[in-house]
Amino acid sequence: MTFQKKGSGKSFEELLIEHKIITQDKLLQITQRITKEKKSLEQLLSESGISEDKLASVKAEFLGYPYEDVTNYPLSSELLKHIKPAYAKNYKVLPLKYDDETFTIAMAEPRDFIALDEITRIYRNARFKIREIKIVVSSVQSLFTAIDKFYVIAKEKEEIGISSILDQVKETYKSTIEVAEVTRDDANENSAPVVMLANKIVEEAFQKRTSDIHLEPTLDFLRIRYRIDGDLTEVMRVPKYAQDALITRFKIMCDMRIDEKRQPQDGRIDFTKYNPSIEIDLRVSTVPTPHGEDVVMRILDKKSSILNLDMLGFSDHNMKLYKEALNSPYGILLHVGPTGSGKSTALFAALKTLDTPDVKIVTAEDPVEYTLGGQIIQSNIHPAAGYTFAKAMRAFMRHDPDIILVGEIRDQETAKTAVEASLTGHMVFSTLHTNDAVGTVTRLTEMGVEPYLVADSLVLVCAQRLVRKICPKCKETYTSTPEEEELSKGDIKAGTKLYRGRGCESCDGSGYKGRIGIYEVLLMNKELRNLLIKNAGTDELRQVALRTGMRTLRMDALEKAINGTITLEQVLGSTLADV
Repeated sequence: MTFQKKGSGKSFEELLIEHKIITQDKLLQITQRITKEKKSLEQLLSESGISEDKLASVKAEFLGYPYEDVTNYPLSSELLKHIKPAYAKNYKVLPLKYDDETFTIAMAEPRDFIALDEITRIYRNARFKIREIKIVVSSVQSLFTAIDKFYVIAKEKEEIGISSILDQVKETYKSTIEVAEVTRDDANENSAPVVMLANKIVEEAFQKRTSDIHLEPTLDFLRIRYRIDGDLTEVMRVPKYAQDALITRFKIMCDMRIDEKRQPQDGRIDFTKYNPSIEIDLRVSTVPTPHGEDVVMRILDKKSSILNLDMLGFSDHNMKLYKEALNSPYGILLHVGPTGSGKSTALFAALKTLDTPDVKIVTAEDPVEYTLGGQIIQSNIHPAAGYTFAKAMRAFMRHDPDIILVGEIRDQETAKTAVEASLTGHMVFSTLHTNDAVGTVTRLTEMGVEPYLVADSLVLVCAQRLVRKICPKCKETYTSTPEEEELSKGDIKAGTKLYRGRGCESCDGSGYKGRIGIYEVLLMNKELRNLLIKNAGTDELRQVALRTGMRTLRMDALEKAINGTITLEQVLGSTLADV
């Protein structure tokens, strides 16, 4: 996908003066107010009486985009039926034209890449094939006038019996962006409106099955986004003047230093203190940015139960391999993949099946997020105090455990200690940040573990990703196209029966609801161990692994697409073609 853009080479201020929109002296007076009043230059220029259209025209020239007054633009009913007027206004965007896979969009702020990503995602979900995006700049006033004009015409057509765009719009359920209602007088961390706003953000996030809440400072406002089923969605914008008050409120709730804004901080909120009906903790992290502190809060549901293995999405083939490994008396079992791929959830599910009265299980985690219960003993490592994963494992081996879970193998010392523990009769579970199963085997040797020790200790490697499931309430079938055959590198032939979600109220118009894992399970065998001892390369190990039963992430994802669990789009977005 490409964008058309060519900058002017001059600063925004230079262009303002060159076009005689403002004098240099007046501009200097206004720029001196930016820090004091905490407003952007554009806000102050607009307040000084300069028209939005003139400012938008200069901004377009500065950024290298064409300017367009869209008030009388011939808008496309086919395009605008996919969004609500409130949605267009909140994002300050207006789709203008779709022609030969080129999508033309008017934006008040072309640097708002979140808005651009969101609007593009909507139209891709609506089956528009977009290869190039053209952006034109328009003023907010011009955009809003065009939006109001278009939807009023649509309403009039409805009244005289003509098919209305509004009816079609109402059939989509895209969430709109709320603007927080906090006045300047109430912009204080202890004021009732700010306290209520903080609670509301967490409560609504919990109701929407959010895993993480993001508070992201921008030049003009504080953006609130929820990560739902792996995707970030903007839900609210907080006025810039209320930004510090809201962030300080959350810092107070988790006992952070409110006077420290230059260093990252970590904390934890027991939200039950603020709403007894919602039993959750929040793991809070702050990072300083040029526009304020960026805050991320991970929601930890105290009442959520650990999933069973059969709820994770293993195919029958992979489940058979995995359970065979679980029956091993000793060795290392690894789950690998990027952050947020469900590794810890899968490991806890495995431990749940092994947690019996005759077995002692100990864990070292950073941090302990969920209480596993049963006979499992959990330990929170503290690297700053010298209590590392490796040190925890050495201590565990003096406590007569049967099974040891180590949150992550991060370095050579932890890797070697895990091997040592497995070779002395313990089953060791852990995670590693690698992309695939075979690559994990060679990664361990690169970390300094001798190949023969890896061969003797490693039992199974499970590479995984989390992908979005099709919403069951609006799932429909369709026939794959030649373009999809090309995109899938021939993995899906044109004419294949596939599935997708139309979008409904249950899934907020996305066509997806919930997530499921895709897996690549490598069960070590004699042939693979012999190759490893001989220092065989990754390609040779992969060929033997495939021949002896391993199915790649791509294979597992394609199977789930064909049986109607996930879309082809999820396959292509989360896996690489097997070569």
